[in-house]
Amino acid sequence: MSRPVPIIPINVYTEPEVDLCRDWDKLWVSSTTPWDHGGVSPALVQLVEERGYPLPQEGRVLVPGCGRGYDVFYLANEKRHVCGLDISPTAIEEVKKIQHSRNFPESFANFICDDFFKFPVPNGLYDLVYDYTFFCALPSTMRSDWASRMAEIIRPGGSLICLIFPISEHEGGPPFSVTVEIYRKLLTPFFEELLLDDCKSHSSRQGKEKISVWERRA
Repeated sequence: MSRPVPIIPINVYTEPEVDLCRDWDKLWVSSTTPWDHGGVSPALVQLVEERGYPLPQEGRVLVPGCGRGYDVFYLANEKRHVCGLDISPTAIEEVKKIQHSRNFPESFANFICDDFFKFPVPNGLYDLVYDYTFFCALPSTMRSDWASRMAEIIRPGGSLICLIFPISEHEGGPPFSVTVEIYRKLLTPFFEELLLDDCKSHSSRQGKEKISVWERRA
């Protein structure tokens, strides 16, 4: 039997931006990170290794809300540079220590502490963005801004991979409950839906996730 979706008992969205950063960082400082399952998301591995999704052979990739960087390290290689972004200074400190301990080249991946909605975007934009447990951390009032920002930072023809979670009807959050219809409504003006399907999940998230792939319209 799977455990219920963990709800973080903290209100991080009723204060100014500086407090948003502070409150998320509090969770990292106190090691209150129930979203961290200690490894790469099974759905991402399945998408790449079983479904044969063609990741860009080279270029720039972004993982917002990267945490300890499991997905960043999985996606990065010599030609495909991945940037892990997190608003928590403590999270970035931790993942940089992990990178150092693994001798993982900074030319393959880098990590920055910044606001997803305001950080400087590189020239040429991103070829791929991977979103997992980032969208669901945002309240409904920020969702349209999320979609607009994704359209702004992904190049035409580039891809957005979204692991849709948590598909449920619980109240409150984060994580806030989501539906497939919400994603379609937000992304269709900017992106073409290429894939939406069931996927492998961590045991506590079985039945609450779907994998989706979107291509940025020209």
